[in-house]
Amino acid sequence: MEAVFQAPKRRPKVYESFESPLPVPFTSVQGTSSLQEALICKAEIINQHVIVREADHIQALYGKGYFGKGVLSKSRPEHSISERWEYIGNECLPVIPLSRYQKLVSWAHSALLAQGLDEEVISETMQKLTQPIELNLREEHGAEHDNEPINNKKHQEMAASQTQSCDNFSQDQSMENEIAAEGLNDDRMDSESSEAEKPRRQGDPMYDPLAELYPQEPEQVDPNALAKVKCKRHDDWIIHCGCRLDESQMTSVLVQSGKESGSCLVHGYVLVEEPDEEDNGDPNEDDISCVRMAKLVCRINPFNMVEHLQLSYEEAFFLVYALGCLSIYYDGEALSVLQLWRMFCSVQPNFETNYAAYHYFRSKGWVPKPGIKYGTDLMLYRKGPPFYHASYSVVVEKVDDSFQGATLRPFSWRSFAAISRITGNVSKELMLCYVIVPSDMNKEDLSSPEFLKRVKVQEVIVSRWISSRERMEQDEI
Repeated sequence: MEAVFQAPKRRPKVYESFESPLPVPFTSVQGTSSLQEALICKAEIINQHVIVREADHIQALYGKGYFGKGVLSKSRPEHSISERWEYIGNECLPVIPLSRYQKLVSWAHSALLAQGLDEEVISETMQKLTQPIELNLREEHGAEHDNEPINNKKHQEMAASQTQSCDNFSQDQSMENEIAAEGLNDDRMDSESSEAEKPRRQGDPMYDPLAELYPQEPEQVDPNALAKVKCKRHDDWIIHCGCRLDESQMTSVLVQSGKESGSCLVHGYVLVEEPDEEDNGDPNEDDISCVRMAKLVCRINPFNMVEHLQLSYEEAFFLVYALGCLSIYYDGEALSVLQLWRMFCSVQPNFETNYAAYHYFRSKGWVPKPGIKYGTDLMLYRKGPPFYHASYSVVVEKVDDSFQGATLRPFSWRSFAAISRITGNVSKELMLCYVIVPSDMNKEDLSSPEFLKRVKVQEVIVSRWISSRERMEQDEI
């Protein structure tokens, strides 16, 4: 029976634009296609996982082709330490509740214990990390301070102790803490010196006729962050409907601008919401009022959690072998294509068969993602998960020329009916992908990606037989 291909089901609300199907740019020069200087991304193999750490590499791989997933997020790598940020002088710091801070402290304590340190050293380190910090930074809009500048020497010692004790656990994160501690004075001095020389667009009657009404300098808004703000009154982006930002939305927009400007590039410090001791508290008050009465205490972030991008073996090898836009390192050395192939085949059973199917569907323009949550090998998306629902649930099988061979996933009639019913209940179609391997190929031929030139792929779409529907069609005939 001939298969009937259904149109992909589009998502009702799409909040982003489609950039590119692959992270490899092409341009047209004098009527010919030439490759631009492509970004070569870097990944590392850590505990048998392929991890991408650089922020621009993460954006390039996920934003163009939707490769991988965030290690701290559901899919898109967008985890942040907090959704709420507050200004302390010119420094914008994340605000976290006390329960969240206590979890970070317990994780830091567990990390130090895992390194085999003495209890005395651990207690001393944790005591230094949990001390509150007084940040006497210059107020915004040029307000004068009579207090002395902040003494960062003590904070550098705290960050250095954290760096020394947690170096083996997270070297890059501890380096960021040092940078955050050492750069507070430099950033403040640079901002003070540049503020005096900076011409004011607002507040000078010679250039601004509204200086008497609005003497302050306008706040900087990040256009990229503004484009991601959704209107609370309309089902549209706020840049489209033209509504004004409220106070909470304005704070989120300014936070993005502050983070990109480099004033607080790393989360070395956090503002912890702690209950005010002077406030006795009223049990009749709701939670919202209690949150408003909480005071913010600046503390060192004891446990930094940085978002990374995790690639599957099929995605990583496709980026290396097919596109050439990724370099994978293991113990500081870049691995060749052949080394990666043999490593992935030794770690993941049937990697060569799964990759052949992945390469095939990627070449057809689909975006394959792992289908483990539906009991299959792959899920096929058109353009990407933000735009369409998955169209097919794919089960990959390895066969010979006569469609015989040991099945990778042996099905019984009951298990096959169950997976077919699950696929139908989530509005998808079940596809069997047969990777046809020539009978004369042996294990040595499979030890190199050259075997991909000899295999073939065939798809079979499985449709569930519904008795009532079949009888209706017979009656009409």
